[in-house]
Amino acid sequence: MAEKFSAKWFYVGNGTYQVEKGLINKTLVDKVSQRMPDFGEFAKNLASMYEQFDGEGYDVVNVLPINLGTSEQNTQRDGTYVGDVGFSITRGAVVVGKKRNP
Repeated sequence: MAEKFSAKWFYVGNGTYQVEKGLINKTLVDKVSQRMPDFGEFAKNLASMYEQFDGEGYDVVNVLPINLGTSEQNTQRDGTYVGDVGFSITRGAVVVGKKRNP
């Protein structure tokens, strides 16, 4: 007999953003962000989970975010250390499905 509930999870990497490099011949360069996930990968993984659950005969009943905490040092313009700043980033999710009634 199949389980009444099923849970699966996924995790995504860091997102990227673009910055200009150079003074005369400016080019855009990708930089890895420590403050945001890869939203495209996150959306693909979430949609894939929904498809998997549907294909296995489950309805999604809950999506729980996976948040990871981190901190970074905070300094003034002159380089004086003033403390750490803490924050969390949603880097994945646990998706819960409930078996459909026959």
